[in-house]
Amino acid sequence: MGNFTATGPQRTFLRNTEVSGIVTLEGARPFTMFVGFDANGDTNPVTDRVGNSARNTYWGDTFKTVDIRVSQHFKIHERQKIEVAVDVFDLFNRPNVNEVTSVYGTYNFCSGAVPVRYKDAASLAIQADPNSFIGSCPAAGPPFPSPIFGAARTMFNPRQFQLSAKYSF
Repeated sequence: MGNFTATGPQRTFLRNTEVSGIVTLEGARPFTMFVGFDANGDTNPVTDRVGNSARNTYWGDTFKTVDIRVSQHFKIHERQKIEVAVDVFDLFNRPNVNEVTSVYGTYNFCSGAVPVRYKDAASLAIQADPNSFIGSCPAAGPPFPSPIFGAARTMFNPRQFQLSAKYSF
């Protein structure tokens, strides 16, 4: 993450103008791939992992956003001024995934295609046609993976604008 502030030249029409921003770049977050039912018969259906996979072995999407603020103040009297500002959050309107669906839906990985990260080939194949995995998954339990495995479950907010005015005296 980084931030910056720039002030306009005082002898131009940009005097009393300020541009500031925050740039946030984060790596992918890890998720654990779960079966989605009580696969081992311990009466706890929410903790069973797929095959021999360890915890946090599936990686979500990266997070990238730029937030910008442009403000200018105008003097009214010696001690009075008005500041107007425009804020833009997620300037480039990049879709940022918060969480992915990590319920695989069956005991083991099918056809040797082990998904590793958001939108990798294995995840996209499951989402495109989970029925194509019938016969390549374990006989017990569901015959194919969940069609929403690896898909975005929640997203961060899209681009937003904010206008403000502040009167100081």
